[in-house]
Amino acid sequence: MHTRHIATSTLWQLSSQGFTMVLGILSIKFVTIGLNQSLVGNYQTVWSYLQIFGILADFGLYAVAIRELSRAENRAVTLGSLFVLRALITLISLSSALLLAFLIPQFTGTPLPLGIAIAIFVPFFTLLSGMFRTLFQVHYQMHLVFIAEVCAKIIPVCLLGIAILLGTRGSDNPHIFYIFNAFGDLGAITLFIVSLWFARPLLGHMGKVDKAELRPAGTPLLKVYPQFSREEFKRLFRLALPYGLAFLATTLYRQSDVTLIALLRPDYDLQNAHYGTVLRLTEIGFLLPTFILNSALPHMSEQRERDLSSFLGSILLALLILGSTISLFAFFFARPIVLLIANPSYLSTAFSPGSDTALMLMAFPMFLGMIISFCFYLLLHEHKWKPLLLLTSIAALLSITLNMQLIPLFGFIGAAMTSILIHLLLASGLLIVSLRFIKVSLPFKRLCQWFAFSLVFGLSLFFVLPFAVSALSTILLGSCVLVGAIFLLSFLDLVPIHFHYFFGSGRNGMKVWDN
Repeated sequence: MHTRHIATSTLWQLSSQGFTMVLGILSIKFVTIGLNQSLVGNYQTVWSYLQIFGILADFGLYAVAIRELSRAENRAVTLGSLFVLRALITLISLSSALLLAFLIPQFTGTPLPLGIAIAIFVPFFTLLSGMFRTLFQVHYQMHLVFIAEVCAKIIPVCLLGIAILLGTRGSDNPHIFYIFNAFGDLGAITLFIVSLWFARPLLGHMGKVDKAELRPAGTPLLKVYPQFSREEFKRLFRLALPYGLAFLATTLYRQSDVTLIALLRPDYDLQNAHYGTVLRLTEIGFLLPTFILNSALPHMSEQRERDLSSFLGSILLALLILGSTISLFAFFFARPIVLLIANPSYLSTAFSPGSDTALMLMAFPMFLGMIISFCFYLLLHEHKWKPLLLLTSIAALLSITLNMQLIPLFGFIGAAMTSILIHLLLASGLLIVSLRFIKVSLPFKRLCQWFAFSLVFGLSLFFVLPFAVSALSTILLGSCVLVGAIFLLSFLDLVPIHFHYFFGSGRNGMKVWDN
């Protein structure tokens, strides 16, 4: 496989994420306009709660599926078994989420149980669509995912926009809250239907496929007819189990704080209105590295016998650049960003913290999340699940312990400070462990160039911040600084001339940048 396919796949995923980010910002904006702060807090609590069980239902299958389909001699059996396993775990996980929502005493008398029951179809159909996404990923057909995801996001955003146009403003009516949750269901169902339609050309009968067989551009797609095998089912379950637990631990230390706020604070709705709104925004930052790494994983699996040290160093450098860019932007432009996605009541005052305070604090975990994701995928690639599971489990346990102590005292500020500490410890631990197993070549010169870029970019944001006094000025100034960052990257020789060299195909077929 020419590594250009990795860059093309990543480009489609980043484009999809770009549109999703814009639509996500509109969605957050519409929700904060349409509902009062109390119902906004309930809305964010519903989605954070479901995300925990959604990750449990994912069970690490997406990353494992990409690796195993890339290596499989019989993709039909592997895909069929993966789909059955995904459907079974999804049913168990989401049924448990629904049952617990009606049994938790703190949720009684709130809009949460019914809101969760309505919104539960979002993770259900999204997770089932993930199996089709895996199929597209290994065939480098991510433009189909782009179309499906954009269609799925546009529908609920348009419905929210129509509700706002019809006069929904700061509503305290729980029925409006339930309707807003149902809009998400329509988007998820659309994602599943469109993904299934695009997957049909791939779902034809096929015998064994040589695991090294590739699909050059312009040739017909490999067709796979899903087949179930009990032995393959058991094998995949054993492979996915440690990573499923690791993904769950990751979700617990990253997402459980919103649910814990709902359990530990009587003013959870207002707390989560500020904090949950920011977390929905920072999720984009946490997801960005997974798209790059998911695109590279098939290549890493197919080239196991080759020296990947320069290739991995290039990916790490790209993640460091991406991480410093989004984290610095979130830190310095926290107040203008909050004004862009919400109203002034969400801002901090001299007497109380606000969403901008939460965003400034969460800028640090967003950067550290790049390193954590990189190490996570390295250990996944090498099937070194024991240190991964151990470290993420310790992080989850420590996070829950600290949050239970700090949230009752400091609210979401305690949760944010806990997140910073946990991400710092976990990033350090995973990096040390990962580099013991896998060689990563990243020249010191490149690290210095990255540091210089980050310093100049941060100073630029600091000096233009006083001029970001409105939504329009924030967008214009932010765009100008980002364009300047691209030129700065080029000046520092941190961006290759051709995008398709982003992940490789230098003189030795692996390097992105000359050392």
